[in-house]
Amino acid sequence: MDNALQRAASQPHERFLLNLALSHFLLPAILFATKNLWLIFTLPVFISTMVIASLAWQASRPAGKSDLVLAHWQLAWRRGCYLLLTYGLTALLFLISLWLTQDIASSPDQFIQRAVLGLFVLMPLSLILVVLLILETSALAQSRQGKMPSQMRL
Repeated sequence: MDNALQRAASQPHERFLLNLALSHFLLPAILFATKNLWLIFTLPVFISTMVIASLAWQASRPAGKSDLVLAHWQLAWRRGCYLLLTYGLTALLFLISLWLTQDIASSPDQFIQRAVLGLFVLMPLSLILVVLLILETSALAQSRQGKMPSQMRL
């Protein structure tokens, strides 16, 4: 198998892994210095959504791509969809937790309950990030071996 073809097949997985690392680990750690919660949560999600949109764009353009390369772009896009769905679920759980704690009279009690609920709200996102890191690392290694996604294990 051609080495250039294997490198081209690994590009979507490299892009997706870089997105996960920068948008969900490095960027929030840097943004914690701002102490602006909306910035900490929205900027990484916005950047990640733009990267996933670029995966979708590449996955929908078969011109000039081999079957192997196109299949790996489509695999990365499909996994990006799981991350987008998890963003939606997290936002829904966040809104439900705000609604549940709006009637609490005392501000310290409300803050404590929102903090506890916030940890539970972020659980699906944390789990999908770990799963996607494992799956994309495996896909990256196997794409460099020239394997089609249908032949991949894990």
